[in-house]
Amino acid sequence: TSGNGDGVDVGEDPLNRHSNYGVASFDRRHIFVTTYDYHLPFFSKLEGIGGAILSGWEISGITRYQSGAYFTVTGNTAIGTRRADYLGGPVLLADPGPNGWINPAAFGAAPATRRGNSGVGNVQGPNLQTWDFSMRKQFRFSERFSLRFQADMFNAFNRVNFRGPATVVTTAGFGTIGTTGPARNIQFGLKLNF
Repeated sequence: TSGNGDGVDVGEDPLNRHSNYGVASFDRRHIFVTTYDYHLPFFSKLEGIGGAILSGWEISGITRYQSGAYFTVTGNTAIGTRRADYLGGPVLLADPGPNGWINPAAFGAAPATRRGNSGVGNVQGPNLQTWDFSMRKQFRFSERFSLRFQADMFNAFNRVNFRGPATVVTTAGFGTIGTTGPARNIQFGLKLNF
C-alpha cells in the first residue's frame, strides 16, 4: 500500500502478506466537516454612506474535526529500517501530549536476525480540529464597476494541531511530537471588477 508520508506502509515480507496487514497511514476513522454561509441581515434598511459600509456583509466558514492518522513503529537495524518489537503494555501514555505520545516501554528494536513483531499502523496520532472563516463585502460603484473586500482567517482560534509522533524506537526523540500544524493566518484582499 501507499501512505501519506506519515508512516511506513511498505510490506516487509512479500511471502507473508498477513504480516503486512494493518491500518494504513491515510485511514481516518472519523471525519466531520461542515461549511456555512450567511448573509448578515443587519443595516439592510440603512441609507447613505452608513448603509453602503455596514450593510451587505457575508460570512462563511469551514469547520473540520478528524481523528488522528495511524503510524507504524519502526527501528533502525544493521540491515535497514524494520518494524519494532511490541514488548507489551499500553501503546499510548496515560496522558499523551507533545512531550510523550507513545509509551517507550511498549516497544523495542527488533534484532537484525528477524522482523519485528509489531503490526502495521499500530499507533494513532493526535486528532485535528480547524476553524476557517471568511468575511466579504461587495461595494458597487456603478453597473460596471465594483470593489470586493475579503478577509480570511485560517485556524481562526489558533488551536495547536500536533503532527505525528516520532516512531523510530532507536532515536532519542521516540514517542515525542516535535511539529505542529500552521498557526492562525489572516489575509485581506481587494478585487476590482470592471
